[in-house]
Amino acid sequence: MAASQRRYKATLPTEPAWPTQKHAHDQHRTLRRKAAGRRRRFAMLVVVPVLLMLGSVYLNTLAAGLDARAAELDFRLDRAREVGERLEVKVAELSGAERIRALAAEKLGMHEPKSTTLKVYGARAEDGKNDGAPQEGGRPRQR
Repeated sequence: MAASQRRYKATLPTEPAWPTQKHAHDQHRTLRRKAAGRRRRFAMLVVVPVLLMLGSVYLNTLAAGLDARAAELDFRLDRAREVGERLEVKVAELSGAERIRALAAEKLGMHEPKSTTLKVYGARAEDGKNDGAPQEGGRPRQR
């Protein structure tokens, strides 16, 4: 008799030729994670430094413009101070006692008092007190 042939061979557990859906999904998730990591690395190595450089350029431009404006304002302030000093000198010249006396005599016909008969009327003096000090307080008004 001939040797018996095995009809059924024992098969080893092997993976199927086509990946199952679960395996394909895991592979897709892994690819997405790798892509996200590459995007993060790209952002950290390229985008962030570029944005920082652009911000630095903007701030330097802004600072230069503000420096120019400050220099212009300093120049205007110096001119205003010069004009103020000239006006103070002019006020001092125009408010001199001799000039005012001459203008009063010429334009208004005023003259220096020649007599010593000037009177000060006690309590009715314009400054409020006889000694020239300003009056403080007083009686309240009647309503």
